[in-house]
This record gives sequence, C-alpha cells and structure tokens, in this order.
Amino acid sequence: MRERFDLEKGSIPYRDFCLKLMRAWVEALTRAEEHDRGVFGGKPIDPIVKPALAEVELAVAASGESIMELFDQFCRENPGGVTADTQDQNRKIVKLFAEFVGEASPASAITKAAVRDWKKALFSWPIRAADTNVFTGMTFRQVLKANEEVGKPTISEKTINKYLSAMGGFCGWLRSNDYIEGDPLDGMFLKLDKEKQKVFPYTTDQLKAIFGSPVFTGAQSSENDHLIGNVGINDWRRWLPLIGLFTGARLGEIAQLYLDDVRQEHGHWIFHITRETTRDGDVKKTTKTKGSQRVIPIHTELIKLGFLDYVALVRKRNAKRLFPEITPDTRGHMSGHPSRWYGRYVARIGVKDDKSVNFHSFRHGLADAFRRAGYLDDQFKFMLGHTGATTTGRYGNLPEGELKMRVTMMEAVTFPGLDLSHLYPHL
Repeated sequence: MRERFDLEKGSIPYRDFCLKLMRAWVEALTRAEEHDRGVFGGKPIDPIVKPALAEVELAVAASGESIMELFDQFCRENPGGVTADTQDQNRKIVKLFAEFVGEASPASAITKAAVRDWKKALFSWPIRAADTNVFTGMTFRQVLKANEEVGKPTISEKTINKYLSAMGGFCGWLRSNDYIEGDPLDGMFLKLDKEKQKVFPYTTDQLKAIFGSPVFTGAQSSENDHLIGNVGINDWRRWLPLIGLFTGARLGEIAQLYLDDVRQEHGHWIFHITRETTRDGDVKKTTKTKGSQRVIPIHTELIKLGFLDYVALVRKRNAKRLFPEITPDTRGHMSGHPSRWYGRYVARIGVKDDKSVNFHSFRHGLADAFRRAGYLDDQFKFMLGHTGATTTGRYGNLPEGELKMRVTMMEAVTFPGLDLSHLYPHL
C-alpha cells in the first residue's frame, strides 16, 4: 500500500482498516458538504475521528467587553472626533473582523496573527458585499465561500488598507485603555503603487467626447440619455460635469449646493462651497476637510453656456437646492446617485471610467489649467480647497481685492483644443 502498511489483502486486520478508513471518509465528506452550505462549526460524530490536538475553545469576553461592545464604547467617546457616517462605516469593518475571530471574543483576540490572517482573507473579499443580495445574512467566512461561486470582483489593496486603518484607530483606543498591549497593526499596511492609484486628467479627446455626447447635444429621451436624439437635458446631468470642468470641485461638493450658494459678491458671480447643517435640517453639507470651504468665481464660459439661466429657472420653482432632483443616499451622501450615473454614462458613450480616469479627473484637469496659465501649485491650491480652514471660507465674505485676484486666476483657465460654443444657448 502507498503508506507502507504491512497488511495482507483480505485479512481481518486489512478489512478492519478499510472499514475504519471508510468511516473517516464519511466524516470528511460530511464536513465538506457542510462547508458548501457555509457551516464551519461541524464536529465529527464518529469516535473513529479524533482531533490530533485537544480542541481550543475560543475565549469568550466578559459582559460588556466583546470586540463590538468595546467598539460601541470607542464610538461614544469618539476620541478622533469623526463623523457619525465614518463611525458607521468603521463599525461595519470592525464587525467583519469580529466575525472572523468570533463575535463573542474579547479584545485580546485582536492579535498580530489574527490581523495578518484577516488581511490575507480580505484579498478575497468581494466589492460592495453588503449591497449584494446573494450575500444577505451571511457571515464573513460564508461570503468568502459563496463568492467562490458568484465570482464578484474583490476589493483593491487601497480598500484593504482602509479596512486596516479602521481597525487601527480602534486598536489605538484599546491600547490606551489597557485592553490590549502593543500595536497589532504595526507593519500590516500594504505598500501601494502610487502610479497605479493615480487619477489622471481627461485628455482633450475625452473632453470632446463627453461634451459632444447626447446629454449635452440632444438625447433620445431623458431615460435613454446616452443615445442621440433631439431631447434637451437641462438638469444636474448636464451641469455637474460642466461645473466640475470649470471649478475642479468634488462631485459631492457640487451636488449639495444650495441656490443661496450661487450669488454675486462685489459684482462677480461665485460658488460658495461650505460644510454646515442644511436649512431643511435633513442632510449636512460636507467638504473633505474644514479647509475645503472656499469661494470660487464662476468662469465666464459657464455663464456663456447658460448656467445663470438655469439658476433663474430653478429659483422660479421655489427650490432650495441648485439640483433639487438629487437626493441623499442611504449614507446621507449627495454624490451617491450622480456618481453611479456618471460612471455608467461615460462608459456608454465610450469614455473610459475607472480608478485612473473618472469625475475626479476634472479636478486634476483644472490644476493643470492653472499651471498652463503660469501659476504655481502653492498659488492656486486654495482654489481647490487645499489649505487650512479660514473664517472667510466659512462665511464667503472676501475683500474685493482678494476676490478680483481669484477672478483673474479663474479667467486664465483655458482648455486648448476644447470648443464648447456648440453648447451655447440659441438666442
């Protein structure tokens, strides 16, 4: 025999060995079938199968000190002053780790080895797993198993680092409160290829394709906005990309604008991007940082394109928001729906949309336009919100001289080879 057992075929010892081997195979196949159903806690029934080592019982936390209970306490204290949305997102991430090591486990289960093994498993974690119906109600390990059949794309290395970062903040608090010793995240973060992660500006040809597409020139219908027709689109689908092109503002910053955020100061039209509680009390206007609050002059090309006419039209509807059709998603973000629409739309019209070229490319394109106009990065960074928080940014009251300087900078912005005159309103 292959294992060199000295058994005579047909003998009683041989038959006894075969019977025991068959019993062991039955147990092995039973465990495999359980795994296929997402059950990982099955134990052998036949005494012929004995564990090689004594079973290790998972540690159970004292009352109020399981990983998730401690995370709730961490959120209540909120030492980093993060937003409720960030806490909610981090809670989902920490829960995945808790499921991985055992939800009843104490903080001591957050070891370097456990984090290492979890990180390895994250390479197989599907994107948007929580929003995928087939994974509803499944645990972390069950989702991994199910995705072997489903085949949903997995999260990026950048996202894995985001998950590790969520654990890192929590572990810092655990360490400060003597629940754990050492830093289990030390050395765990993945080294990312910066070039691979970089977002590039749109090329001139890509800009021509976008602004020569049906949403801007005439669509088959509002529903089939990617097909050529004679239906004019004059809502957020038209204006978000155009405003992005001439302001470099983030998608969420534009989508959340109120009509009151578009106004005249010292004779110049401006956008005022702020973070504050909304007037309807439902959703907060947010920016990436406090320093992202800023005043941006409205480029004359936007005015030529009919933007102020659009503003007047919305005012007549007694709306509060600049784009009243945009509503917050389940996380309270105004950018959710527009982001998904934009990604689908540019793909349908043949323009690449991925991690290297997307709506954020307008932001990088404006930075390049400032550079072409002769401005250094330090001279225009405040126009993109890359600066410290200021009272001016919060209230939008700029001295006339400073506003004129910003207007001069904005009017220096050009996009060689891109002609938008075909989009001017016909008088």
